Amino acid sequence: MRTFAVRRPFRSAVAAASLMLVGAAAWWVPGAGAAGAPARDPVVVAAGDFACQSLPDQQGTATCQSGAVADLIGSIDPDAFLALGDLQYNKGALKDFLQVWDTQFGDLRDITYAIPGNHEYGTTDAAGYFEYFGERAHPPHGYYSFDIGTWHVVALNSAICWDDPGCGPGSPQYEWLVTDLAANSGHRCTLAMMHHPRYDWRPYQKWVVDDGTTLYGGYSTEALVPFWRALYQARVEVVLNGDNHLYQRWAPQDADGNAVEGGTVQFTIGTGGRMLYQMGKPPRPENLLETQNQAFGVVKLTLHDRSYTHEWVSAPGQPGYQDSGTVACS
Repeated sequence: MRTFAVRRPFRSAVAAASLMLVGAAAWWVPGAGAAGAPARDPVVVAAGDFACQSLPDQQGTATCQSGAVADLIGSIDPDAFLALGDLQYNKGALKDFLQVWDTQFGDLRDITYAIPGNHEYGTTDAAGYFEYFGERAHPPHGYYSFDIGTWHVVALNSAICWDDPGCGPGSPQYEWLVTDLAANSGHRCTLAMMHHPRYDWRPYQKWVVDDGTTLYGGYSTEALVPFWRALYQARVEVVLNGDNHLYQRWAPQDADGNAVEGGTVQFTIGTGGRMLYQMGKPPRPENLLETQNQAFGVVKLTLHDRSYTHEWVSAPGQPGYQDSGTVACS
């Protein structure tokens, strides 16, 4: 049984020093670290859908495994932890962040780049999330961008896309996104993160029915289409999502669900520990290359100058699963 006697200690000063906050963005410095240590390409880990409302107590390995995921992230020792929303169940209350999330993930705070999910908005205006993370959460809207190594990263708040004014052209978040992508077009490689997946395969037909224009889109993802059009047009390499509690890696696609060379690859990584969901009904989408719903864990990304290496890593005590590869930036 996992014991939670004290808060996990904060990361060392050396690790924290390799990240510098400047205004609203953060830059990872290649080669920063202990004197004489060889430079490495930055390593990030990503997952979403994490902590139960209370600390687990003899609950087996099928639910409430965010503590094991936190241990996994610590053992990888990444340069950044991309937390893909629904961090704290059930309503993202501050008291629950302090009781559970902070106990398990508090030592990772200085390398955590989070986005809110729908469960954070179970508390009015996601107040618990924004109060816990403070300026790192970029209140009150929760979207921002930063650079890590030679990569540009865009963090979007998809949880507000179904509310007025939405996320389409003319909305503040969409116009910010287009402006940010244009201002950073000099980056060879770009990654985006938002809680909700544009493409999905799950039992609930509203998510998987072809709406006539987009394969495996369904009406419930329409609010995300403008984001995807902007990201695809800017030749964004990767979009990371949570929300569906399993792992998926999709083929490179355009904004209409067509597999295209040099398209954007979507990873759904809702495997942060809360629970795992069923897969969709047959047939499996052609563009869905890999999927599993047996293991909690993270995706580890090594961000090279002109490519990235992705690797699935299961949490301690979870079933093994392998999915890895290296992909060139478009």
